[in-house]
Amino acid sequence: MNTQTHEVAMKVNQANLVKSLRFSFTNKTMELGELIQNARRANAAMVVINFCPETKTLQVLDDGCGIDSIATLLTVAESGWDADVVAHEHPFGIGFLSALFACRQISVMSKSGSIDVETDHILAFKPVTITPVHDWSGITRITLQDVELDMGQIATTLKRLVRGFPIPVLFNDQLLERSCALDSGLTFVDTEIGASYLHGIDQPNGAQYEFDVYLQGLPIYSSHSYTSHRHIIHLDSSRFHARLPDRDKLVDEADVIKRVKAVLAQTIEQRFIRMKATVSAEAFVGFYEMLRHWELLKLLNDVPVVPPEALREIIAYPVCDTEVFDDFEQRPEKAMTRAEIMARGIVSIDDDIKQDGAGRYLFAWSRDYLLYHGTLDSGHWLHSLVRHLNDEELVIETVNESHQAQFKGDWCWVYVRFCDAYRIRLGQDVVEIGDQACYQGQGNADDIIVPKGDSSAQVLQQMASFRSEYDEFQESTFESDSDAFIAFVVANTSSDPANAMHRLLPDFCGCPALYGKAFVVELDQQGKPASVMAYPADSGQKQIFQTSMDC
Repeated sequence: MNTQTHEVAMKVNQANLVKSLRFSFTNKTMELGELIQNARRANAAMVVINFCPETKTLQVLDDGCGIDSIATLLTVAESGWDADVVAHEHPFGIGFLSALFACRQISVMSKSGSIDVETDHILAFKPVTITPVHDWSGITRITLQDVELDMGQIATTLKRLVRGFPIPVLFNDQLLERSCALDSGLTFVDTEIGASYLHGIDQPNGAQYEFDVYLQGLPIYSSHSYTSHRHIIHLDSSRFHARLPDRDKLVDEADVIKRVKAVLAQTIEQRFIRMKATVSAEAFVGFYEMLRHWELLKLLNDVPVVPPEALREIIAYPVCDTEVFDDFEQRPEKAMTRAEIMARGIVSIDDDIKQDGAGRYLFAWSRDYLLYHGTLDSGHWLHSLVRHLNDEELVIETVNESHQAQFKGDWCWVYVRFCDAYRIRLGQDVVEIGDQACYQGQGNADDIIVPKGDSSAQVLQQMASFRSEYDEFQESTFESDSDAFIAFVVANTSSDPANAMHRLLPDFCGCPALYGKAFVVELDQQGKPASVMAYPADSGQKQIFQTSMDC
């Protein structure tokens, strides 16, 4: 047994390391970004890319300073760039590997020489012959043969890559769009993280919340992809770094994006502070949605008008489900001043109509109160004007209640109280309603009050949404219950039985055998027909029936 100590040092299996790097790159298109990035670092004025789909040949040309050493180009983890580029961009020196993995043969021609060799030969660490170039024209040319990409992949990738790229890129004689580049004509502002362009900040309807982040001219982060109008950030490459090996992700991405959002919000806040001093109050509150998104609603606290987004008007009979039935609330058409709001009054209501009933909503509707939508900063002056109806006891009293009866529909079973009208009392205020029925929810009396001025079935829309367990609206059941409720109300409110019968009878126009006949109908104690007798049209019974109908 050997008991002597000894030392070892880390070694690198070069062949296995390079072989493993093949599986490190995110996708096969990664070499496109590396090739145009190398041209930019070489201070090229333009990059020209040509692809021949028939021969699967990709060629990249640039008019930069050229490659100082082909040998350095083939040295893994040795970038060959000058000290300034290394300090500001942190090149890894392995980007050229992605090109080697993407094709069968590669040729490079620049000021330091040229090579034309199979990529497997290079990856096997075999010697490569470098041929001197005596008449270099100032154009560096890299040609990849038998690339593992098609025309669609290359075109799509290049369009995405060059959108924020600082120099022009020509692909198969077409100049690619660089709409997000620093020299695109957009107005960028310097921030602590880099250059930022704020899209739509000057137009209320141009508010955008998504953003794209670029590093060294290449896209590295996108918040979402559903809109083409976005804020643009070009990060300072000396302070932010991309992940090895293919630079498609930021190092510490979550922390960086959090910082980006904070700086965006700060930059937007500064812009809004300047804007607030130059535009009218009505114009400034038009930016409510953008202010809300960036948590800047505090800027509205001393503005003398309220944005319509913070207010609602009750425009129709309140219902429990505004997705199934019509919405009974809407925004005001314009911003409202303090005087306008005080003249109408403003309240807040937290009730769930199906659970708590519609009493407070009907009270507010009858008084034409505004509803506070609950979205302004806690320091806004509007809060001092809002009356919170849920802090006040709700009392509903019937006026001249006649009787109660139970309605049994296919969906709704509920007790109904019939009366001349009802009063809704909140605090010291009372409103009397005689033409709109009211549902008192399960948290209250769980019944329906029907005044004599309402013979519709609209109140069922306060009691139930008629949704199945699969959240589907049961239209036929709703219509059936509505028809049955109307008949139920008629039967319980008509002062004359014959008049009630007349209103409840259907139209028999499709039954000619019944034309001109007179009938005597007897109902049992449950309201179902016990007997029906028909008489000729000229019989005396018809006259008796007609007399009763005219009463």
